[in-house]
Amino acid sequence: MPVNRENSASMPLMLGLVMAFIACAGSSLAYEGIQTYYIRYDIKTSNNKIVEDSLLMVPAENDFRAENFSQISVEGAISAARQDSGTEISKRIREDAMKTILMNHGLKSISSKDNDTVLSCEGAVITPLTIIKKVYNEHNQTYTYRVRMEFAPIAFPDRWNRLGIKYKIKKLMRDFIQFFK
Repeated sequence: MPVNRENSASMPLMLGLVMAFIACAGSSLAYEGIQTYYIRYDIKTSNNKIVEDSLLMVPAENDFRAENFSQISVEGAISAARQDSGTEISKRIREDAMKTILMNHGLKSISSKDNDTVLSCEGAVITPLTIIKKVYNEHNQTYTYRVRMEFAPIAFPDRWNRLGIKYKIKKLMRDFIQFFK
């Protein structure tokens, strides 16, 4: 069978156009709600005393730096009065659960300058966080809780390049499948 050189030369061009179309169509079909968040918990100490802590939570829809997600349950307690609103209690429980999970399972890094030290714990979480148990203890004025969430620690920076390539391949395959749905 003779090879048509004109067709064989245009094949890579056609394949490139099809892949570009799939990429454009797939991005418009993607899930538009925010589901994955990057979370970081910073604890600042000065002269061996905690002076400040902060929890950061930002959308991480296209972040590839997270390791594999797994379902984790965490238990804890927060102080609260019975008359506090239910939404405020749930918000504080979720924040405390994320801080606990980051301290126990997140990627930790330390930076220091003079007498100040900052411990940072990083990870990614898939929402929603599910409150499984929430019980009020009248004697201690605390709520004990159990929360279940999908969590992944941030990978070490030397793995980011490989995770980026893996993410792009998965995204391309997902977009390709979405094209035919």
